Amino acid sequence: MESFDDILFTKDGEFSKIYKSIRTKISADQLDKLSNSSSEQKIKFLATLPLPQFKVSACRTAKNLEKALEFKELGNEQFRLNQFGEAYNLYTKALLNCPVDEDNPTDPNNKQFSIFLANRSAALDKAGLYAACIKDIDTALKFGYPRDLWYKIYKRKGHALIKMKQYLLAREALEMSLKNIGRSDIKKEKDRDNYRMRVRKQMTVFNVTKELYNVDVYTRHPSVLADGQPEDRGLCDKVCVAEEGGKRQLVAKQDIKCEDVLLAVDPYVAVVNVSGGRAGGKICPHKIEKMFRPVPCKFGVEEVFGSEEAREEANNSYHQYEWSILSNLRSVGLIERARLALRMVTTLKPSDVSRVLSLVEKKEKAEQEGNETKDEEKEKDPLNVAIKTLSLPISAVSVEEMLVASLVSQYLTNNLAVSGYISSGGPKEDDVFSLLYRAVLVALRHTRPIEILEVPKNKQDILDNDIGVSICGYGIYPDLPGLEAVSTGAKSDVIRWFVDKKMVLSAYKQIESGGRVVLFAEEGGAEPSGEPTPNNMITFRCANELCSNSFPLKENTKEKIIACPLEECGLKTNIWERLKLIQRLKKDTASAKEEFSRDGEEFGRDGVEMARDIIKDTIEEWDRILIRPYREVTQLENMYIKALQCVIGDTERRMVEGNQMGHIINYKKKASIYPTKEEEEELKSAIVKI
Repeated sequence: MESFDDILFTKDGEFSKIYKSIRTKISADQLDKLSNSSSEQKIKFLATLPLPQFKVSACRTAKNLEKALEFKELGNEQFRLNQFGEAYNLYTKALLNCPVDEDNPTDPNNKQFSIFLANRSAALDKAGLYAACIKDIDTALKFGYPRDLWYKIYKRKGHALIKMKQYLLAREALEMSLKNIGRSDIKKEKDRDNYRMRVRKQMTVFNVTKELYNVDVYTRHPSVLADGQPEDRGLCDKVCVAEEGGKRQLVAKQDIKCEDVLLAVDPYVAVVNVSGGRAGGKICPHKIEKMFRPVPCKFGVEEVFGSEEAREEANNSYHQYEWSILSNLRSVGLIERARLALRMVTTLKPSDVSRVLSLVEKKEKAEQEGNETKDEEKEKDPLNVAIKTLSLPISAVSVEEMLVASLVSQYLTNNLAVSGYISSGGPKEDDVFSLLYRAVLVALRHTRPIEILEVPKNKQDILDNDIGVSICGYGIYPDLPGLEAVSTGAKSDVIRWFVDKKMVLSAYKQIESGGRVVLFAEEGGAEPSGEPTPNNMITFRCANELCSNSFPLKENTKEKIIACPLEECGLKTNIWERLKLIQRLKKDTASAKEEFSRDGEEFGRDGVEMARDIIKDTIEEWDRILIRPYREVTQLENMYIKALQCVIGDTERRMVEGNQMGHIINYKKKASIYPTKEEEEELKSAIVKI
């Protein structure tokens, strides 16, 4: 019996038990009959099975003020104990449970919600998450934070803004704090005077200069591929698919340089990692990015988002149909692939289900018959990505997969019926089941992990240890299967990394125009980190750059000058000069290793970036004089890959720390991890004399 534990559902979850119980009761004949049945027949067959656990219901809002106040008091206790992380989590739970009318922020009943936000801002301030602290303060004020407490919250905002080097805004906040001390809840005038002194002491930071300014926070440069707009994704204009020897391959149209981004793709759907890792409560389920200020679900369930904008995007799409059934999915143990299947359907409007299913079936039938289908992409059909995703190849489906896909699809269909997705005048239940059934099979074949590089600040031992990778989510990337067919080989030419849920493939080696480009390594193939068996044989290139001849010689050769035997060349190559160059290149490699251990991030250019530049130049020199493989070059290339991973990881961390923790690093540039063909803007400051 094929196992789907920890693939579609947790090993010890309710759904796993249901599946195993049913599987033992179904005969081989029944399985064969199921595999050849229509969606309607599958539903009828499943209805004959003993499935009492499949009865589902939509949950109601979890808002409860008494429960929220309990979490607030627990948070206060942890705050007094200086356990600011625990306090932050408890205040977030208070916000999740607190009733609030977000459509009417000035409603007096929102007072408790504003107080919980202010409490969490205090925990964020103590934890050094200053940008998140400021946002909570601004939201608390929007929702009617009590006027007699403004002096306190504006003082906190001033402190956070100073840490963020937003000095103009900080002065405004502290002045507002001073203005409101007179109307505060502080009863004694003596205590009010003491508080004024504390605020003025905080403002002495402005006396060190005659000019105040606000330093801009970092923003990413947009990705510009193939001269397109930021929303354009896909292959860069340096590569194309070409026919070679009767086989389609990905080849370089132009010379590819190290660090060129060759591919950037977005997923059609993505879900946060719910079965393991450290994503829970820390990664936005919509953006798949780190959260520092969780925003409660508007519908009233224990789901949080990274921002109000992310929440609204989700609410206008899948979340309006999923929020009331999330507890059902958790209770039976359905995990990422099952949730991706659900998301592939709930991302669609209910009115589009039947049309998408019809087009997917039409496309599949045409492909089976070897006919060309109408190019939906050329028509700019808004449903094209959905059709493309649900049409991904799912050949050689086993009877076990058919059964489990049927069971999961029926359960999800029942959930959508109670969530309001399937309603009068909406899609037929059979159509929803059919689309979910296909989506489950697509998820089983095409789910990809979304990873975060865990790069430490201190790089002293980085060369001796692997760089950690944390899976924060999973996605379905409809553009990848087609590319894999033309760009898979023994060893990949790229490193893979993610900007949130966007997958990016960057070259770590130079590829000449006309050369084959390998984006994906074959299963079981050699990874870039593998090293060849050490040897002392060097294959030198001819000194004539236009000549393709080479000379295999040992490292300790006594040959001085070698004349090229090719009649059209005949150029002499000075081997001793090259051996001297090799010794210098080895010293450069040692220098790069030293730079790896230098910790100088706070000065704007750390040792890893310097090491990357040294290694890049050194590899170029090696490739100029010899032909790979050679152990020194292979080891150096492995160092280069690690340096690139460190630069990517450090850039992301600087972005987070610079924007959230106030560690603004003045590079005079916006943080850039994508190549851009636009001029980089200098970091601007607003300055005013006082």
